[in-house]
Amino acid sequence: MALEHSQNSGWIYLDRIAPRDHGTNVLEYHARRFTHSTIDEWRVAIEAGRVLVNGRTAQASETLMRGDELAFHRPPWCEPEAPTHFGVVFEDDDVLVAEKPAGLQVLPAGPFCERTLLTLVQRSAVTRTECAPVHRLGRGTSGLVLFGKTRAARADLSRQFRECTPCKTYFALVDGTTLVSSARARQPIGRIAHGPMTIHVAMTTGKAALTRVRVLSRDSANDRSLVAAQPITGRPDQIRIHLAALGAPIVGDPLFGVGGVAKSDATPGAGGYFLHAAGLRFVHPKSARTMKFRSRPMWLPAR
Repeated sequence: MALEHSQNSGWIYLDRIAPRDHGTNVLEYHARRFTHSTIDEWRVAIEAGRVLVNGRTAQASETLMRGDELAFHRPPWCEPEAPTHFGVVFEDDDVLVAEKPAGLQVLPAGPFCERTLLTLVQRSAVTRTECAPVHRLGRGTSGLVLFGKTRAARADLSRQFRECTPCKTYFALVDGTTLVSSARARQPIGRIAHGPMTIHVAMTTGKAALTRVRVLSRDSANDRSLVAAQPITGRPDQIRIHLAALGAPIVGDPLFGVGGVAKSDATPGAGGYFLHAAGLRFVHPKSARTMKFRSRPMWLPAR
């Protein structure tokens, strides 16, 4: 079920002037820093009173000072369609393990503000209004997402993820049947410009990354393989990049081709690929018990 094309409630984007931008006027700053809108579009927004400086309505020619606080009030807009459902695999007073469908973004970004897993979870029950995820999945990726329900729980779980102690296992359907039975992908991952956006790809000057990969089955008739992947580090799009770098891109991946680099006609953010967060293990923030959960992707045939 997709959300109706009704407008959201708008959004307030907050910013603070860094030393390097001291002395720039309001219009120049926004046009240079936020290029999704033209300088004329920013002028209209400022004149309409949608930009505030230190809590008061800004003027386009006003000079900004180091430390000034900016607020841009974006008016309501219609967000793209997205699923409205999610599953609950486990819940107690401290944590919630949700099951996210493909096509649903985890956090607000880009055109999505309210059509996100965060909003759906927080609005689903009074006891979940303070829930927040401690890691992310790509919009096109389905599966398990861990939420902390209290500030203390989120702090402890976030520490675990920073220390790379939780174990996450993904199932992916990849092109080809020649991938070795067991492999460790170590290609560094870095950022590059891709049109008006910045994306992550495999590159020698990137940050260290490690993913363990194991082939579960091979389908010679369709020239595909089912693999399990465990990211040891947590780089953006790491599994998609590493599988492509191993010569086995995920079936339907619109962004990453062989070598772990972006396809020339790639569209960042597009879905349609077969990747599912199938396993999650972490230490409970209050009881210190080891918690283990599994999820089966909808696209995997029944046993």
